[in-house]
Order: sequence, then structure tokens, then C-alpha cells
Amino acid sequence: MTSAANRFDSLANAILAAGGQTSPSELHGFASGILAAGAKPDKKRWQRELAELLELDAVPADLNREFLQLAQDCQQQLGDSNFDFQLLLTDEQDITARALTLGHWCQGFLHGFGIGAFKGKLLPTSEEALQDIGAIAQVDADEVEATEEAESQLLELQEYVRMAALNIFTEVRGDKSGKGPTVH
Repeated sequence: MTSAANRFDSLANAILAAGGQTSPSELHGFASGILAAGAKPDKKRWQRELAELLELDAVPADLNREFLQLAQDCQQQLGDSNFDFQLLLTDEQDITARALTLGHWCQGFLHGFGIGAFKGKLLPTSEEALQDIGAIAQVDADEVEATEEAESQLLELQEYVRMAALNIFTEVRGDKSGKGPTVH
């Protein structure tokens, strides 16, 4: 499996080469959001939604392949009982860059969740998590300070978002099966 840093760089290069208007983090969040909403788009739908997100008329075949692999890996990780799902974020040292990529991931997740068109009713904790993800998506680079406390808070936010996505995916999947959410 490709390392997260290599996947991030590879996607960034492919998006840039195609003239796309998004980041790898937003792209991963987008796929995660669609899947968390319970949608299982076919290849043609993935292509159309990817083109719209990237603001492209057509998606190059290599970028489309990378995205389809990313979406497949994302679905596998979200459904994994070992909670292996990880957000695709930059590994830069600069805290501002890392905070911004978390914000981009959250924007993508919310966009994807909306595209996925979940029709049910989420539990209040999941509704709150979506609101929190929306707040995190509004990160302001001017407000990010390079302190130990900020580093710690960013790590906590990343873990919160990761677990929120897993919980929403699990709840929606449970809702679709008619069993309701799993309570631990």
C-alpha cells in the first residue's frame, strides 16, 4: 500500500497536472463523505462527481484511476473493524499547512456527505459532529499559531474528525441495514 505522504504528493501532482481546483485532502474528504452518507456510486458517477469537484470538463485517465483507488481504499478502511481509517493530510512540518489541509478535508467531507444524499435521521451526536466538522472547515490560517498547545489541539482535532467520520459511516450503514446504529 502506498504511504500517505506518497499518496498525498501523487494526488497533488495529478490534480495540478489536470488543472484541477482542489487539494488531495479535500478529495479524500469528498470520497469519505459520499461513502459516509451511504452512497455507493458506480464508476460513471464517481467520474462525474470528480470532474465537478475539480472544476474540469473531463478528468484525465490517470487521475481518475488514482481517485477510484483512493475511494476503494477509503471504503475498505471505513468499513474495517480495526478502525484503520486515516485522514489524508499533508505531512509538512508547518502547523498552518497541516491545519489548512484538515480544513480542506472537512470541506470535502461535508460536500461529499451532501452529494451522498443521506435521507435518514442521524443521532444527535452525529448531527453535532457534522456541525463540528463544518466549524473546523472554516479554519483561518491567520489564527493558527505555532505553539506546543496548538500542535496538541490540532492532533486532537484530527483524531476527533477521524472518529466522527467513522461513527457517521457506521451509523448510516447500520441505518440502511435496518438494524440502527451500533452502540458500544
